[in-house]
Amino acid sequence: MRKVPLPDGAKLYLYTAALTAIAAAGAISNAQEAVVTVANTLAAKDLVVIDSDDYPELMGRVARVKAATATEVTLERVDTSDAEKFSPGGKVALIKLDTGEWQRLPYVPSFGLTGGDIKTGTTSYLDVEVEQEFSQGRGARRLEYTISWKEDGDARAALQASDGKESVHRLQFKDGSTSYYVGELYYDDVPATEKGSEQTTKSTVLLRGAPTNLSKAA
Repeated sequence: MRKVPLPDGAKLYLYTAALTAIAAAGAISNAQEAVVTVANTLAAKDLVVIDSDDYPELMGRVARVKAATATEVTLERVDTSDAEKFSPGGKVALIKLDTGEWQRLPYVPSFGLTGGDIKTGTTSYLDVEVEQEFSQGRGARRLEYTISWKEDGDARAALQASDGKESVHRLQFKDGSTSYYVGELYYDDVPATEKGSEQTTKSTVLLRGAPTNLSKAA
């Protein structure tokens, strides 16, 4: 029987290394699993963040490497086959996420996404009695969470170092799947102080887009 998917028990991590591209931007193919032509040392199952001025739809997306050679990288489930959406000739840069550069953020009382709602406008005509509504895209998304206050904690130090910078958060679920959140992090280092309540600090992440959800690597 199907189990109800709950985030309870998931662990939150912050990437602590600088987000630096592995090489100059390379051409990306139009394919159901895009191939980036770029000099690299990536290997299958590596994780990368995509950066691109040519394709804002891919900006901030986290992808798993399906296959790699010294000059090409195939990105698992990154579909760029729509040539109207991804006009041929564009380039992307890849930022490797090293496995040893994650700091766990423990004791998370609250965690949630906001935004992403459809923005609409309306129009009306002299000869049409009913107004018509149209889409203007989606609103910006943000991630907000709190963690338990610890003055000398490693989590606090990592958040302080990342304040105001582009960041990557990873939410690791109990089934091995993960969600990645890329955006600008703003950390409020002043703990909430209220009688009878645990002291916590709040982080706000202005996301580049929707989170990336990846299944457990085979």
